[in-house]
Amino acid sequence: MVFHFSQEVRIVFVLHMSAASQNKKNPSPQGKKESAGIFRSMRELVESLAIALFLAFLFKAFAVEAYVIPTGSMASTLMGRHKDINCEKCKFRFQISASEESNDGSASPRAVENLGKVLAGTCPQCRWTNYTGADNPEKKIILSYNGDRIFVNKSIFDFKNPARWHVTVFRYPGGPQINYIKRLVGLENETIRIRHGDIFVKKEGETDFTIQRKPLRNMLAMLRPVENNDYVQPELLKTGWQSRWFTENEDEPNQWHRSADYKSFDVETSSADGKPAWLHFRNIIPSSEQWYALAQNRLPENLQNTQQLVTDFVGYDSGIVRSASPGKDNSRYIFPEGTGKKYFCAVNPEGMGLNWVGDLAISCRLTVNHSDKFKSLAGLTVNESGANLTGRRPLGLFLLRLVKGGKEFLCRINIDSGEAELLLPDNLLQEQVKAQTPVRAGESFDIMFCNIDEELRLIVNGKEIDFNGKNRYDSLCGEGGALPRDRAPTAEDLTPASFGAVNASVKIEHLTVQRDLYYIACDANSTQQQCDLLINPYSNGHYWSTTENTVHTVLSTPELWKHFGKTNTVEITLGKDEFMMLGDNSAKSQDSRLWTTAGIPPSVNRELLIGEAILVYWPHGFRIPGTRLALVPNIFDMRIID
Repeated sequence: MVFHFSQEVRIVFVLHMSAASQNKKNPSPQGKKESAGIFRSMRELVESLAIALFLAFLFKAFAVEAYVIPTGSMASTLMGRHKDINCEKCKFRFQISASEESNDGSASPRAVENLGKVLAGTCPQCRWTNYTGADNPEKKIILSYNGDRIFVNKSIFDFKNPARWHVTVFRYPGGPQINYIKRLVGLENETIRIRHGDIFVKKEGETDFTIQRKPLRNMLAMLRPVENNDYVQPELLKTGWQSRWFTENEDEPNQWHRSADYKSFDVETSSADGKPAWLHFRNIIPSSEQWYALAQNRLPENLQNTQQLVTDFVGYDSGIVRSASPGKDNSRYIFPEGTGKKYFCAVNPEGMGLNWVGDLAISCRLTVNHSDKFKSLAGLTVNESGANLTGRRPLGLFLLRLVKGGKEFLCRINIDSGEAELLLPDNLLQEQVKAQTPVRAGESFDIMFCNIDEELRLIVNGKEIDFNGKNRYDSLCGEGGALPRDRAPTAEDLTPASFGAVNASVKIEHLTVQRDLYYIACDANSTQQQCDLLINPYSNGHYWSTTENTVHTVLSTPELWKHFGKTNTVEITLGKDEFMMLGDNSAKSQDSRLWTTAGIPPSVNRELLIGEAILVYWPHGFRIPGTRLALVPNIFDMRIID
């Protein structure tokens, strides 16, 4: 939801100053009487002001208008009222919602005692729950900031039709005096299906649903963090805590070796049998109990349930709130006795991600080293481990591997020729899928490999590699397909991403794992809004208890996952001039899925559309040292909205 933030005063000021400057360049002729000069100056001032006001209102009515975001329904794409945190442990920057600190949902909080106070939030990188109260031991000032201020192009729909995946401002169908902002996912005369976190569409006259893929810019904007190895904590690993990135045996030859700061890895492998050297990722999540020990620089006694599935956890929704309002106070997760500090905060289980996300992206900075030792191995057979593919392959390979539903998806880059090849599980492709890349020995490249929306995508130095549509495999995922959409995760999904090398000397750094945005299939008939599972992993119920221990146990136990592929499905049919809007923060968004609970149609009519969001022109400012005033412009977070 958004509220109008007027800019007429600023526009008027700029235009008036421009007019005044022009007047100074053309002073009145000498010899005029003083009274005449004063009259002329006043008249010119009034004229300039009138013209400025006219242009400002014209600008507002037909071109661009400014808005402010009060709530977190579009987080983390757009921020509502929030706290900006640099994690105490890993220094990863993230945001937590502070909408509870406003008594009317607006962008201007009021200091009322019975309002919520956001006291903590959980880092999406290391899962440490940071205390943010004013009485923190370090006496840090941790402000709550108003939401992003954005520009909206109000005239765009006069020249083109609304477009899928664009962030759109519209008047709320249940109260047209209120403005909302969401992402447009459904177009007129379509039936929209939400399933497994994805959007499917059946157009008028068609019988089958087709998955909707995001353009590159939108896809990148909608990715959410899972792992960023630049924020690794060596002090934890030195206690014996498990590393998220691991290889079979670092002490053996032909294996990956980590740098002293744990932030980069290198390998020089010359295996005669062509066996890849793998560096695997596992999603290690400490529980609150385990973090209590780690915060005191000791290894927890209980090391169970740490390696888990990737889910739709969003740090923005993890806030711990102290509130006088019934049902909103969850400050019981803050304990007076801590780890040498004043407080220790357990994770708020109501904000834990409950939906398995198998659509992932893996990336790194790859440096390919020259080495003559591999030339003598030319022509040897290369066996791609785990892919069941054996053949005569060129030497010098860099591999990227993603797992979804127990199946491996591979990208193999020949670092001698730069040719990339995509490989589906069980050799399901009927033809080779290859394309040329700029990757060569002696250079460095930023590489991202994605398995999102039933499509494999490779991005090198910010440019997507074109596979002529052969990288899409949705034809294998329909009813009775070889890769059914309702397949559950397996133990293989506990190591869902890997980098590999065959007969090559490479170094990788800036390792990241990200996940796709997950749309939860809830509607007026759903008994809850945070979990898609139709069957309880423990019983035949609909929903499983959201205690922290239960969540950790379920997400780390493959024997409980057989029903994870069976998720809820929501379908909405749109008529002429009707559009469907969903928030990027699906667990906390009151959008088209849920409006029917209030008797409102699950769509937005064309006449209610206002425009497209184009720019965050004023993210929250930086705080002036020694004050609580955040007035220093934050140019680093100004950004185009995708």
